[in-house]
Amino acid sequence: MDGSLVGTKEKDPGILMKLAKQGDEKAFSCIYELYFTPVFRYVYFRLKNKHEAEDLTQAVFIKFYESDSDFAERGKNPLAYFFTIARNVIIDHSRKKKEIVMGDRELEMEAGRTNEDRLKNIERKEICLKVKEALKRLTDDQQEIMILKFINDLSNKEIAAVLGKSEDTIRQVQSRAIRILRKEFENFNVI
Repeated sequence: MDGSLVGTKEKDPGILMKLAKQGDEKAFSCIYELYFTPVFRYVYFRLKNKHEAEDLTQAVFIKFYESDSDFAERGKNPLAYFFTIARNVIIDHSRKKKEIVMGDRELEMEAGRTNEDRLKNIERKEICLKVKEALKRLTDDQQEIMILKFINDLSNKEIAAVLGKSEDTIRQVQSRAIRILRKEFENFNVI
Protein backbone atom coordinates (compact mmCIF):
# COMPACT_ATOMS: atom_id res chain seq x y z
CA MET A 1 0.00 0.00 0.00
CA ASP A 2 1.14 3.58 -0.59
CA GLY A 3 0.94 4.60 3.08
CA SER A 4 -2.45 6.24 2.56
CA LEU A 5 -5.34 5.63 4.91
CA VAL A 6 -7.77 5.83 2.02
CA GLY A 7 -9.31 2.48 1.24
CA THR A 8 -9.29 1.41 4.87
CA LYS A 9 -12.13 1.98 7.28
CA GLU A 10 -10.71 5.46 8.00
CA LYS A 11 -12.95 8.05 6.33
CA ASP A 12 -12.42 10.98 8.69
CA PRO A 13 -12.71 14.13 6.53
CA GLY A 14 -9.96 15.85 8.49
CA ILE A 15 -7.50 13.05 7.83
CA LEU A 16 -8.59 12.80 4.20
CA MET A 17 -8.04 16.53 3.75
CA LYS A 18 -4.54 16.33 5.22
CA LEU A 19 -3.69 13.39 2.96
CA ALA A 20 -5.13 15.20 -0.07
CA LYS A 21 -3.02 18.27 0.71
CA GLN A 22 0.02 15.95 0.80
CA GLY A 23 -0.74 14.78 -2.74
CA ASP A 24 -2.74 11.62 -2.04
CA GLU A 25 -4.97 11.33 -5.13
CA LYS A 26 -7.38 8.83 -3.55
CA ALA A 27 -7.89 11.11 -0.56
CA PHE A 28 -8.47 14.10 -2.86
CA SER A 29 -10.99 12.04 -4.84
CA CYS A 30 -12.84 11.13 -1.63
CA ILE A 31 -12.88 14.78 -0.51
CA TYR A 32 -14.14 15.80 -3.94
CA GLU A 33 -16.97 13.24 -3.81
CA LEU A 34 -17.92 14.24 -0.26
CA TYR A 35 -18.08 17.98 -0.83
CA PHE A 36 -18.73 18.59 -4.52
CA THR A 37 -22.54 18.55 -4.30
CA PRO A 38 -22.95 20.89 -1.30
CA VAL A 39 -20.32 23.29 -2.65
CA PHE A 40 -21.91 23.25 -6.12
CA ARG A 41 -25.37 23.92 -4.64
CA TYR A 42 -24.02 26.82 -2.63
CA VAL A 43 -22.27 28.37 -5.63
CA TYR A 44 -25.20 27.72 -7.99
CA PHE A 45 -27.77 29.41 -5.76
CA ARG A 46 -25.52 32.43 -5.40
CA LEU A 47 -24.89 32.75 -9.17
CA LYS A 48 -28.02 31.20 -10.76
CA ASN A 49 -25.87 29.93 -13.64
CA LYS A 50 -25.07 26.23 -13.92
CA HIS A 51 -22.03 26.58 -16.18
CA GLU A 52 -20.44 29.28 -14.01
CA ALA A 53 -21.29 27.30 -10.88
CA GLU A 54 -19.54 24.22 -12.27
CA ASP A 55 -16.45 26.27 -13.16
CA LEU A 56 -16.32 28.02 -9.82
CA THR A 57 -16.88 24.78 -7.91
CA GLN A 58 -13.84 23.38 -9.68
CA ALA A 59 -11.96 26.54 -8.73
CA VAL A 60 -12.87 25.94 -5.07
CA PHE A 61 -11.24 22.51 -5.14
CA ILE A 62 -8.19 23.85 -6.96
CA LYS A 63 -7.82 26.62 -4.36
CA PHE A 64 -8.14 24.03 -1.59
CA TYR A 65 -5.43 21.90 -3.18
CA GLU A 66 -3.11 24.84 -3.85
CA SER A 67 -3.60 26.60 -0.51
CA ASP A 68 -0.70 26.75 1.91
CA SER A 69 -2.81 26.70 5.06
CA ASP A 70 -4.13 23.70 6.90
CA PHE A 71 -7.87 23.89 7.49
CA ALA A 72 -7.47 22.31 10.94
CA GLU A 73 -5.47 25.34 12.07
CA ARG A 74 -8.56 27.44 11.56
CA GLY A 75 -10.75 25.31 13.84
CA LYS A 76 -13.44 24.82 11.19
CA ASN A 77 -15.16 21.68 10.07
CA PRO A 78 -14.26 20.65 6.50
CA LEU A 79 -17.59 21.68 4.94
CA ALA A 80 -17.40 25.11 6.56
CA TYR A 81 -13.85 25.42 5.22
CA PHE A 82 -15.03 24.63 1.67
CA PHE A 83 -17.93 27.10 1.97
CA THR A 84 -15.47 29.78 3.06
CA ILE A 85 -13.32 29.11 0.01
CA ALA A 86 -16.45 29.10 -2.18
CA ARG A 87 -17.61 32.38 -0.72
CA ASN A 88 -14.25 34.00 -1.54
CA VAL A 89 -14.24 32.52 -5.06
CA ILE A 90 -17.73 33.94 -5.67
CA ILE A 91 -16.67 37.37 -4.40
CA ASP A 92 -13.64 37.35 -6.72
CA HIS A 93 -15.78 36.19 -9.63
CA SER A 94 -18.45 38.83 -8.97
CA ARG A 95 -15.86 41.56 -9.11
CA LYS A 96 -14.84 40.45 -12.60
CA LYS A 97 -18.25 39.53 -13.98
CA LYS A 98 -20.26 41.66 -16.36
CA GLU A 99 -23.95 41.28 -17.14
CA ILE A 100 -24.66 38.82 -19.95
CA VAL A 101 -27.58 39.40 -22.30
CA MET A 102 -29.88 36.53 -23.29
CA GLY A 103 -28.04 34.57 -25.98
CA ASP A 104 -29.14 33.38 -29.39
CA ARG A 105 -29.39 29.81 -28.14
CA GLU A 106 -32.08 30.72 -25.58
CA LEU A 107 -33.99 32.64 -28.25
CA GLU A 108 -33.93 29.59 -30.56
CA MET A 109 -35.21 27.35 -27.76
CA GLU A 110 -38.04 29.79 -27.05
CA ALA A 111 -39.08 29.80 -30.73
CA GLY A 112 -39.60 26.00 -30.72
CA ARG A 113 -42.08 25.97 -27.84
CA THR A 114 -45.87 25.66 -28.10
CA ASN A 115 -48.14 28.46 -26.89
CA GLU A 116 -49.14 26.42 -23.83
CA ASP A 117 -45.47 25.81 -23.01
CA ARG A 118 -44.77 29.49 -23.47
CA LEU A 119 -47.61 30.46 -21.11
CA LYS A 120 -46.38 28.03 -18.44
CA ASN A 121 -42.87 29.31 -18.94
CA ILE A 122 -44.04 32.92 -18.62
CA GLU A 123 -45.94 32.12 -15.41
CA ARG A 124 -42.90 30.33 -14.01
CA LYS A 125 -40.67 33.24 -14.97
CA GLU A 126 -43.07 35.71 -13.35
CA ILE A 127 -43.00 33.77 -10.09
CA CYS A 128 -39.21 33.48 -10.30
CA LEU A 129 -38.94 37.21 -10.92
CA LYS A 130 -41.17 37.91 -7.93
CA VAL A 131 -39.06 35.62 -5.76
CA LYS A 132 -35.86 37.28 -7.04
CA GLU A 133 -37.37 40.70 -6.33
CA ALA A 134 -38.22 39.57 -2.82
CA LEU A 135 -34.70 38.22 -2.33
CA LYS A 136 -33.27 41.57 -3.44
CA ARG A 137 -34.95 43.11 -0.40
CA LEU A 138 -32.61 41.03 1.76
CA THR A 139 -29.11 42.10 2.66
CA ASP A 140 -26.19 40.05 1.32
CA ASP A 141 -25.81 38.42 4.75
CA GLN A 142 -29.50 37.53 4.85
CA GLN A 143 -29.36 36.05 1.33
CA GLU A 144 -26.28 34.02 2.16
CA ILE A 145 -27.74 32.69 5.40
CA MET A 146 -31.02 31.73 3.69
CA ILE A 147 -29.13 29.87 0.95
CA LEU A 148 -26.96 28.03 3.47
CA LYS A 149 -29.98 27.16 5.61
CA PHE A 150 -32.65 26.24 3.08
CA ILE A 151 -30.70 25.25 -0.02
CA ASN A 152 -27.64 23.61 1.53
CA ASP A 153 -29.52 22.42 4.60
CA LEU A 154 -26.89 23.54 7.09
CA SER A 155 -27.62 23.91 10.77
CA ASN A 156 -27.33 27.29 12.44
CA LYS A 157 -24.14 26.08 14.12
CA GLU A 158 -22.61 25.17 10.74
CA ILE A 159 -23.70 28.50 9.22
CA ALA A 160 -22.17 30.33 12.17
CA ALA A 161 -18.88 28.47 11.56
CA VAL A 162 -18.91 29.30 7.83
CA LEU A 163 -19.64 32.99 8.37
CA GLY A 164 -17.72 33.48 11.61
CA LYS A 165 -20.79 34.68 13.51
CA SER A 166 -22.62 33.49 16.60
CA GLU A 167 -25.58 31.12 16.36
CA ASP A 168 -27.78 33.79 17.98
CA THR A 169 -26.83 36.23 15.23
CA ILE A 170 -27.64 33.63 12.59
CA ARG A 171 -31.08 32.99 14.16
CA GLN A 172 -31.84 36.71 14.33
CA VAL A 173 -30.80 37.35 10.73
CA GLN A 174 -32.86 34.34 9.56
CA SER A 175 -35.89 35.53 11.46
CA ARG A 176 -35.68 39.02 9.93
CA ALA A 177 -35.15 37.58 6.45
CA ILE A 178 -38.13 35.25 6.77
CA ARG A 179 -40.36 38.14 7.88
CA ILE A 180 -39.21 40.24 4.92
CA LEU A 181 -39.77 37.39 2.46
CA ARG A 182 -43.19 36.55 3.87
CA LYS A 183 -44.28 40.18 3.52
CA GLU A 184 -42.88 40.41 -0.02
CA PHE A 185 -44.52 37.13 -1.08
CA GLU A 186 -47.85 38.32 0.30
CA ASN A 187 -47.47 41.61 -1.60
CA PHE A 188 -46.67 39.72 -4.82
CA ASN A 189 -49.48 37.16 -4.19
CA VAL A 190 -46.95 34.33 -4.34
CA ILE A 191 -48.28 32.72 -1.13
